[in-house]
Amino acid sequence: MLKGSTNPQLPKFLLTVNSSWSWRDPPQGRLDPTKVSEVVIGLKVSAVVPVYNEEEVIDEFSTRLVNSLQNLCDYEVIFVVEGNDSTRDKLETLSKRDQRVKVDYQAKRLGLGRAMKRGMSLIDPNTDFVLTMDADLNHQPEEIERLLLAAKEADVVVGSRTRTRGMVGELPLFKRVVSAGTNWLLRNAFRISSSDVTSGFRVYSAKAVERVRDELTSKNFEVAAELLIRAKKKGLTIAEVPITFIPRPRGTSKLSFLRSGVGYVKLLVKLGL
Repeated sequence: MLKGSTNPQLPKFLLTVNSSWSWRDPPQGRLDPTKVSEVVIGLKVSAVVPVYNEEEVIDEFSTRLVNSLQNLCDYEVIFVVEGNDSTRDKLETLSKRDQRVKVDYQAKRLGLGRAMKRGMSLIDPNTDFVLTMDADLNHQPEEIERLLLAAKEADVVVGSRTRTRGMVGELPLFKRVVSAGTNWLLRNAFRISSSDVTSGFRVYSAKAVERVRDELTSKNFEVAAELLIRAKKKGLTIAEVPITFIPRPRGTSKLSFLRSGVGYVKLLVKLGL
């Protein structure tokens, strides 16, 4: 792992700053596919995506996700599906066309945290990296390649919504303030260098997942922070790259500020304060 120095084997737009990655250029546009393939050739990525009633966006998301992965590397996609709309049917139809897409339906509500833990327990034991991201189109599947490039030099790569030159779509002021405040508190409480502790768009090494997965206790959205905190406590290296984060185009948000707030307080008490 590299700390605090540039790596001449990596594209010139990447550099390390205080053991974190940053970009010389903004995240718009595609990378040179040749450079990406040179880094990920022969590797396997397991995508773990919890989904709860996302019938309005799941067709677009799953198509873009699969297209992005199949252009990069060997892959599997594990959808942990909850809810009672047509999301399950749509994904099972996709799974019949592509055996690398797997659907794990949970009739009993798990919540995001337990669904993430469940999905991570189902990954191929021979996988190299584990990808997590939101299914509501907040995250752009076409930017997966950027996280994979940085993952060659770190145990956990965070897609940051706040890193310099990272782009955030026009989100309501209230959400921006709450997100910034939560991130500030968690960063300082646990001395985490990442600027976006709550981002769910990440790539983990298989080793990192194995070391933290079974310890997860979060029920809801606080699972992203718990994963990063536990990784930090185990001495795993954390890197970040900026991502494009936009409001969901369709459907309704599943985030409950009250429930998440309670979850973050429990996390602070349990893991640090």
